Amino acid sequence: MNSSATTRQRILVASLLLFNKQGVRSTTTNEIADEVDISPGNLHYHFRRKSDLVEALLAEFQADARRVLQASGSEQASLDDFWVFLHLLLECTAAYRFLFRDMESLIVEYPKVGNALRQFAKGLVAAFELYLQALADARVLSPGTEEMRVVARDLAVIALFSERFDALVESSSTADVSALQIARSILNVLKPFVAAGAATQLEELAGHYEM
Repeated sequence: MNSSATTRQRILVASLLLFNKQGVRSTTTNEIADEVDISPGNLHYHFRRKSDLVEALLAEFQADARRVLQASGSEQASLDDFWVFLHLLLECTAAYRFLFRDMESLIVEYPKVGNALRQFAKGLVAAFELYLQALADARVLSPGTEEMRVVARDLAVIALFSERFDALVESSSTADVSALQIARSILNVLKPFVAAGAATQLEELAGHYEM
């Protein structure tokens, strides 16, 4: 990797760090330049506007999100497979936390963010539905077809929005704590539908997220 490419990547890493910590609106390009220890002019050589940084990070998010959602394509699945998928999903959303923190203002200011998040949300509901269907086929879960659609939507809402709800009613938490709460909530939603033979395993998986 040449020097220019290395600087560009360092700028993106610093931007992601600052955006996740304090939001896009509260982060200036000068702060990003200081974080990378380069001049503002050098930063502007690589990214002329803050919107260019947002779009570059959005493209990275979309690539990572596609890899996560593609992991749901199998017709056979176990609770362990679902658990792995859940971890990959929460790692992805935590890594790009800024996209979900101030979603409404970002969508207004950066229309490409809105389009990307809409597609991701739809894909996530579909991925959850595929997993629920596969788990039902394996007799791990026993929801009906209509119930699966509703539960899949509920799981996507928890995955994407429960951190914001928790921040509204509680003190703000770290990305790691939020991920634990989300994972526990998602697994708990499945408990009423789990078959008797898989109930113990689900309880054990949910137990990993007790705090």
